[in-house]
Amino acid sequence: MDFDDLDDAEESLGPTAEEIRAELMKKQVPEEMPGAKKHPRPSGKGFGAGAQRKQKVLYLHGPGSNAAMAERQVSAAFKNLAWVVDFGIFDWHFLEGSINNKVEEIHADPAVQQVFIPYGNKCGDTYDGYLSYVFMWNESHQDETWLGPSAYNEMMSSGKIPEKGSYTEVMDALAKHLADTGPYDALCGFDMGACLAFDAARLAQEGDARFEDKFRYLMLFSCRGHRAMGKYEQGKMRPSAPLQIPTFLSWSEEDDSKQYSNYEDLALYIHPKFRRICLHDQGHRPPNMQKNSLQAEELNHFVDKMQSDTFSLSEAKDPTNALYKEYWLPLLREPLPQTSGPCKLIVVEDPLGEHGPTPQEMLADRMKFPAQEMTETCAKRLDVYRLVTDTTHNDFSSAGASVEVVHAPFSQEHRKLKWHPEVTARDASVAYAQGAGRSRWLQAEDEISLSWESTRRCAEELLEGMSLIPGESVALVGIGAGAHVAFCLAEALLKKHSVVTRLFTVCAPTVWPWQDAPVLGALVNTPIRYLTCAQSVAGPPWRLETATLGEFRHQHFDDKAGMIQMVLDEMRSMNNKGGGYA
Repeated sequence: MDFDDLDDAEESLGPTAEEIRAELMKKQVPEEMPGAKKHPRPSGKGFGAGAQRKQKVLYLHGPGSNAAMAERQVSAAFKNLAWVVDFGIFDWHFLEGSINNKVEEIHADPAVQQVFIPYGNKCGDTYDGYLSYVFMWNESHQDETWLGPSAYNEMMSSGKIPEKGSYTEVMDALAKHLADTGPYDALCGFDMGACLAFDAARLAQEGDARFEDKFRYLMLFSCRGHRAMGKYEQGKMRPSAPLQIPTFLSWSEEDDSKQYSNYEDLALYIHPKFRRICLHDQGHRPPNMQKNSLQAEELNHFVDKMQSDTFSLSEAKDPTNALYKEYWLPLLREPLPQTSGPCKLIVVEDPLGEHGPTPQEMLADRMKFPAQEMTETCAKRLDVYRLVTDTTHNDFSSAGASVEVVHAPFSQEHRKLKWHPEVTARDASVAYAQGAGRSRWLQAEDEISLSWESTRRCAEELLEGMSLIPGESVALVGIGAGAHVAFCLAEALLKKHSVVTRLFTVCAPTVWPWQDAPVLGALVNTPIRYLTCAQSVAGPPWRLETATLGEFRHQHFDDKAGMIQMVLDEMRSMNNKGGGYA
């Protein structure tokens, strides 16, 4: 049956996807979500010492740093701000971490080691005195988990991650410091320190009295949140509602220490009316704000507004603010209406088939891959990605006799499209160089370079070749770049009044083109599953997470067979329950 011949029939199928989304979006009011409230700030301002009533700011440093390095960082970031130069407005305070490392233990990149050496203590042939608040186990991978000093010491003595974590002791120590030395006008942090500052604001919103009335605003550089699949259920430590505290956020898309989508993801947990975003091009560092630059102007303006207590997002000049303005997390999640009868599974293979670097290629040119990543971990994820992208519809058909599988066949023209960007090697001989280039954490396969217009046209052409009936229930599974096409297929099917009961995205790219990108809730209440292996270095899938007002889950598999079984098991369970949640 041809979709084009059914316009009259479609009119009788009820409200359109756009109409349903419009109704559901009326519920999505960030400041009215359960758990939402304005940040409990101290009364007054200017808590610094002396009669000048300077703004008292607590700076929390990054991993493997110390007070000497922290003082250098804040000097570089704020030295060209008029409020600092003309009025010396800040009264800085520093809190050091308690986990001590040698330079090579905490900074894997030799170029980074050279930057930090002058701030450490000579001890034989090496240097120590590089302090951290937490140890980030499996850093920048899907199950990154934050360990406090006790758990870190246990791990170092036993050689394995403890069964129970102790991250809460870190926040206990910060709470005590705030009680002993606060209140502050602001918490300012970089990387790990910024993470703690953000968690302090989260706990204050949740009603933890230790963090209430302790600070007025945040300045966060390269800040990220807890990973959804972190151990000890740390994924549940993300805010239950967007934080309503004035926050300046800055990061670099050239960050060679993290996937920058981590910083995007964290920013969404600040209420859109309370966040100010400013990008820089100096990699993984609190940026050296240059005189008369947009970055210095934006930060100076933010500080000005914090001094007068008249913060307003509308005055931001960095265009980045407009890009993220209509996105936030978390969202209220809607159930999927029950459907009658089993649904089909449309399989969208990777249009490029098996591809990506091999473990052997990684071993031959290790510097093309993240310096901080363990070699065996890198090899595992590369091997899994190649096996997964070799998955075909036949793999699902042969494994799931009780599930009807529909093939979405790509043409040769589709396969020849430029799905991923061409990546040039980064100059890894220097650290923190301005304009250093693409981060090694952002693999080409994790980014889609094809325009939305081209991808949606590809999806429409695939749809024309499939025998589907408007209004029937279907599920989709997309592999690699095929997950991006499956997303567009779901968009198209919803417009045709089909019920998309699941969208499974396997090793899906998490960096999408901005132009014509889907709006928040674009897939209405379609449940989305984001499936990866734990070793994946793809950043948080906030694009997929904000694309649906239905249920969103992040799940892990170990190999290709496990991934296929995971999809088919949920399909069978869903079909047995008539389309409801598994």
